[in-house]
Amino acid sequence: MHTTWIKNRLGKGIAAVALAVGIGALQTVSAQAAPDPTYWTFGDSTFERCLTGGKIDGATSRVFLTKCNGSNFQKWDWRGDDPDYYPHEQLQNKATGLCLATDNESMENNAVWASQCEWRKGMRFHYDDAGHTLCPALTNYSTCLVARPNGAVYGTSRGGAYEWWGSRV
Repeated sequence: MHTTWIKNRLGKGIAAVALAVGIGALQTVSAQAAPDPTYWTFGDSTFERCLTGGKIDGATSRVFLTKCNGSNFQKWDWRGDDPDYYPHEQLQNKATGLCLATDNESMENNAVWASQCEWRKGMRFHYDDAGHTLCPALTNYSTCLVARPNGAVYGTSRGGAYEWWGSRV
């Protein structure tokens, strides 16, 4: 009888240890599964005005330059490498969850907005820290984003160079 009691206690103890080890292993795996995104802010050279994703209208959002305030509307996360246009990636806005997009309708004054994140033309960008340019991967023109004094952001390949200063936040 005493031997049966010891076997039962040992069996329960081993089962408890195995359960604890299993739970610990599961917690370790889930803790490593999704690293926190690294957000960026893009602004002028003094960070007085920043690239901002704003008012949501359906599945799209306006994008403009406004006074830097550190809000989530001014934080952008680089999403995944595009195998067709490396090193271009998508820029996803923290507040809206939408990705930066532009069209390629002409050599100048191309619209810029944020919309549902998809791997399509006009939604892949590259930031050149040395040249301070923020450019999409488009096939017809060498387009980069520029900003007007009124805060309008657009894509152009003609003059009007604008320096974007990127900073991790």
